Amino acid sequence: MTRLLHALRYRLRALADARALDRELDAELAEHLAAETDALIARGLSREDAARRARQSLGVPLRIAEECRDARGVRWWEHLRQDAGFAVRLLSRRKTFTAIAVGTMALAIGASTAVYTVVDTILLRPLPYPQPERLVATNDLGMYGAYAALRAASRTTDYAAHRGIRSFNLVPPGQMIPERVTSSEISPSLTAVLGAAPLVGRAFSDHDRHAVIVSRSFWMTRLAGDPTIVGRSLNLDGADYQVVGVMPQGFAFPSADVDLWVPLVIDPTNVGAYWGAGGVSVVGRLRPEATLDTARAELRVQIPRIRAMFPWRMPDLWGAEATLRDMRELLVADVRPRTLTLLGVVALLLLIAVTNVANLMIAQTTARWQEIVMRTALGASVSRLTRQLLTEAFVLAAAGGGCGIALAYAAFGFLRKVLPGTPRLEEVSVDHRVLAVTTVTVIVTGLLVGLWPAWRVRGTHSFATSGRGATTGRTALRADALLVMAEAALATLLLVASGLLLHSLWVMSQVRPGFRVESVVTAQIARGTGSMRWPAVRDRLLEYPGVRAAAAMNVLPMTAEVTAFAAAIEDHPVAEGDPAFVLWSTVVTPEHRAVLDIPLVEGRAFTETDRDGTEPVVLVSRSTARRFWPGRSPVGRRLKPVWDRQWRTIVGVLDNVRTYGVAGPPDWIAGEVYVPLAQNPGDQPLSLIARVDGDPAAFRLALPALVYDACHSCAVSKIAAMDEVVADAVAVPRSTAQLVGGFALLALVLAGAGIYGVVNHGVIRRTRELGIRLALGAGRARVAAAVVAASLSSVLAGSAIGLVAAAAV
Repeated sequence: MTRLLHALRYRLRALADARALDRELDAELAEHLAAETDALIARGLSREDAARRARQSLGVPLRIAEECRDARGVRWWEHLRQDAGFAVRLLSRRKTFTAIAVGTMALAIGASTAVYTVVDTILLRPLPYPQPERLVATNDLGMYGAYAALRAASRTTDYAAHRGIRSFNLVPPGQMIPERVTSSEISPSLTAVLGAAPLVGRAFSDHDRHAVIVSRSFWMTRLAGDPTIVGRSLNLDGADYQVVGVMPQGFAFPSADVDLWVPLVIDPTNVGAYWGAGGVSVVGRLRPEATLDTARAELRVQIPRIRAMFPWRMPDLWGAEATLRDMRELLVADVRPRTLTLLGVVALLLLIAVTNVANLMIAQTTARWQEIVMRTALGASVSRLTRQLLTEAFVLAAAGGGCGIALAYAAFGFLRKVLPGTPRLEEVSVDHRVLAVTTVTVIVTGLLVGLWPAWRVRGTHSFATSGRGATTGRTALRADALLVMAEAALATLLLVASGLLLHSLWVMSQVRPGFRVESVVTAQIARGTGSMRWPAVRDRLLEYPGVRAAAAMNVLPMTAEVTAFAAAIEDHPVAEGDPAFVLWSTVVTPEHRAVLDIPLVEGRAFTETDRDGTEPVVLVSRSTARRFWPGRSPVGRRLKPVWDRQWRTIVGVLDNVRTYGVAGPPDWIAGEVYVPLAQNPGDQPLSLIARVDGDPAAFRLALPALVYDACHSCAVSKIAAMDEVVADAVAVPRSTAQLVGGFALLALVLAGAGIYGVVNHGVIRRTRELGIRLALGAGRARVAAAVVAASLSSVLAGSAIGLVAAAAV
């Protein structure tokens, strides 16, 4: 890079020096010309004759001056400036051709730039932390106990943990109605591991419990940038949290949606949560003497020791595949195939656009036959004509690239909306690397666009110098056929790829969720300090006109949230040394089944009598009953969390529901149970579901106020229709299919236009041949059929090639 800058600086200095020398040389020649002219006038010649004779007598000095310019090595700049000026004037006169060519390349370069910027930000750009290459992470150790044991034993890595996104009810000073804010629970060591220090205040300590660190944007917008904020309290979920720090601008961990951070409190005495729940993500920073390989080796040694610490038997394969990965690689692992697919699609789109513009350039070159003949007669060489055509192609590519960058900027907002669940998407921006890649793309595009017409002009030049007219030889016909085949193959490949994605999306959309989604409104309710009385909230909702039923549950079906526990099943004892069964657990109110219209297969549903202090009960799904009690009734059987002493009795069986998502349950889930909310109290957020007659829009607007009337410490967020929740379950594949399908349709349009242009251009070149055939008696239908057959054969051949290439897709 340094050498390139030095060379560029040298060239610019040489150009500046050359211009100064040219000015001096021109001034000197002008003085000689004026002196010679005056001398000839003094000898009696008229001014016109004297000026002509003076120019003739200075012919040798003028030639010497030109040789001096060539010797200085800057003549290329003059030629380039002349060629570029001629190209701009020529293209400005051919407005239709220029608009189509520039528009085609702008669409292709803009799409490729926008998608490459996303790929660069997500997959290539380093994380915004000091020494990001030393940051590692693993998603294989989600329990609190496993993380604590690993952190205490590690000698190669400083570990930290966080627990995703959590919502709080914030009661602003001087207000009564709580607002919803997002937070993340982080261990005290997280900021040090990431290398991010607070802008104001301090980081968490091991003794912090009700402390909070706020983001800079939250500090500036919600707290008005109060300089005395450190030490003040924020009311979160009815409790006072002391502000201990403010993070700097740009710190967005684990996502840009986080407003504040609270300490991750780990309680070893709560055995169920410590070893059976958790759900933490572990990150780390390699110590100076450690490498990723040594840290991985240490982790492999620690896994059996951690497995033995569990209070119940864990599978021998637990943690067997656990490993450390580069933090950036782990962060983007799920989106890598999707982004690379989009990059490949826009690369094919760019190739189609290049082929189209090259075809337009060929047509324009043929239309400029008389110009080329004239320039050849005046001494223009093949290299000179080639250079002019390449310059025109580069001017078109540069104009298309400039417009494409503008389109890419406009596309960023669109991509942020249609690529849900994509990490680091808020960081997408054009930097020097993107501009460098776009510049290379423009140069390569200009080269590809100009080379084909430049190669074709060689034959045109030979015809011009030989004095013969233009004709269509086998080489030109084969070239046209190759262009048609290339565009057909690329378009077919894109159409097949988009068709496969759309088919997968259609299959997923046909999966029945197992419940009725029509006329159901959902919302998340944060219960503050846990003082919410569900019957009061339910009764207030039922007072609203049109609300037929209302219920609450801990997790909505078909969402990505995981809620499960290791279970002991009374009549399925686990042999000593074998792992416990893992059951998916959904906490619900008695009205849950009626709201979602889930059929009751056997037994009874929950009632108001299933409350705290009565016999613990559960419901199971039909598939769970078939797995553990095939041909028998599960009603009356018992199960419990492995750490609990009290058994829970199965009182009924519900039909299967797609609780886990469209793809079905994970392999480690053995079954599904439902637990009454009244027997499983807690302060975690609840999801409200209500079935509403008619248009639920008015109810959605009134919902926050209705909940506040029954629970002043509760805040409502994420209000949506249930069909929107179900649609979000396939949001990622749907957005990918839509983008690829859109690009494929654009490619089809460009390919169709390009094929039409090639065929039309070929017919124009064959006008004399076709006229002769008609004169010799060939019918119009036969001539038209011959033209269509030749074009169709190329299209079919290209489509076949595209289908073969699509087999890999």
